[in-house]
Amino acid sequence: MTTSPLKTTPARNCTTTIDVGSRRQLFIDDRFIAEQHGISLCMNQPDTLEPVNLAASFLGVRGRYACVVEHHKQFFLYYDMLNGIEVAVSADGQNWTHPVADPLVLPGVGSGAVFVDPKPSDGCPLKATFQVDDAKRWGLDPEVTGRSAPTAAMPAAALGGLYLFRSENGLDWGVVPEMAVPFNCDTQNQAFYHSRLGKYAAYLRGFPEPEGMRHRNKRIVVRTEMSDLLDMPWPFTPNPANKPKPPHRHPHIADEMETVLTADENDPPTTDLYNPCMHLYPYAEDVFFAFPSMYRSFDHVPSYGRDLRGTGCNTGLHEVHLCVSRDGHTFNRFRSPYVSNGLIHDRKGFRGEPDCGLVTMCIGMIRDGDRLYQYYHGTGRIHGGSSVAKDSDFPVGALFRVRQRLDGFVSAEANYAGGELLTPPLTFAGNRLCLNADCGGLGEIWVEIQDAAGAPIPGHTMDDAVSIDRNGTSQEVWWKTGPDVALLAGRPVRLRLRMRSAKLYAFQFVFDSRSSAQAQQEFTH
Repeated sequence: MTTSPLKTTPARNCTTTIDVGSRRQLFIDDRFIAEQHGISLCMNQPDTLEPVNLAASFLGVRGRYACVVEHHKQFFLYYDMLNGIEVAVSADGQNWTHPVADPLVLPGVGSGAVFVDPKPSDGCPLKATFQVDDAKRWGLDPEVTGRSAPTAAMPAAALGGLYLFRSENGLDWGVVPEMAVPFNCDTQNQAFYHSRLGKYAAYLRGFPEPEGMRHRNKRIVVRTEMSDLLDMPWPFTPNPANKPKPPHRHPHIADEMETVLTADENDPPTTDLYNPCMHLYPYAEDVFFAFPSMYRSFDHVPSYGRDLRGTGCNTGLHEVHLCVSRDGHTFNRFRSPYVSNGLIHDRKGFRGEPDCGLVTMCIGMIRDGDRLYQYYHGTGRIHGGSSVAKDSDFPVGALFRVRQRLDGFVSAEANYAGGELLTPPLTFAGNRLCLNADCGGLGEIWVEIQDAAGAPIPGHTMDDAVSIDRNGTSQEVWWKTGPDVALLAGRPVRLRLRMRSAKLYAFQFVFDSRSSAQAQQEFTH
């Protein structure tokens, strides 16, 4: 569990009123904490479940990238193999089968992801962003994209260029021949529809190389947005100083797009931010989650034979972190693993659990009631651009499933000594207040409603509050007179929450047709 300190703002100086309507609101930051004591923001790791049932081998350099989407009430899993992208389908998210005899539905591509386009102007609800390895297979110019021919001095390398692929059914794919992004983007690039903006956003690999640039020779994540996916190339600001290095035909992205995720001075000096794994969370307002793999290279780090450090080029380990944002531009990163690496059983890691090496989160979530399921690929192998890392006898990897509660990524919480938080002024719509909270067996939460000036509202004071306990994602808040708050809708109010041994994930005002008397009768009868 990672704790993030909270800023404390005097409540009387907080004059901005936030309209929350009847939309679900998450405690991922201090937006809803104007004043507090004894409260911490904490990241919560998911429960790791068993590997999924899938008849596929996740051996090979690129077998660690995958994404899951829901289409026509069925789940589609696209996973990255050495010769392209394969697909599997599932009804439950655990048991996967291949829907066609040859599951390689996107041959000769890699380093991208599939997404659902809710507003397809071309009639194709499934889209994907991929770099192309085999240009001729997709009718593209091999002098412009694909992979270079190997030479005695240099192995085959990606020429660059990111393309938009599209499909009506998720199995038969075509490519838009115009290049969407004329850069060498490499790993797990993605795009999706941003419902709040009414535009599309793309999150891509950047790698600044020109002299004097921030994050020079470090992997970063950049962002661009577009109103029309088919209006290509996607927006960027040209930088004439950023030149491709042979055999690449296209340069890496340096500063041509907005930088949104990077390693920083709090990370080890050899750390890169490897991939975005970005999610616009669909179940609450203004929430982005990213699960990047932080990559610590141990090139040139001598271990004197203890392990593989210092023996190869571009070798190292991943650690998955959680980043949170309200707008998809500015992120806060929690500084401990969201998913932990497995155990090694010897000093070099040649023996160990299947996920004792690289751990990479997959794009996408599956919801089943109050539970969310995510996926990660774990392997015993370390990252490596050398034969030392590629050819060593590491444990075979697998695709794992993890389980998170709804909204459960971050919580505002108090320990056994207790704490309180006070929200800024809010306006809402509805007649009930519900909390997503875990109070265990000893914890409780009490809620007071105040006016905008901070005075308790009669009937909704702390003395009137009936405590919330138990563990539930939509627990109704009560006072001695019942749960109804309809008379307060539309006027600025503050919520004062007193907590003990409790985690608070989210709140939401909702509409309920029952009166307070009917709600009480339901309990007594």
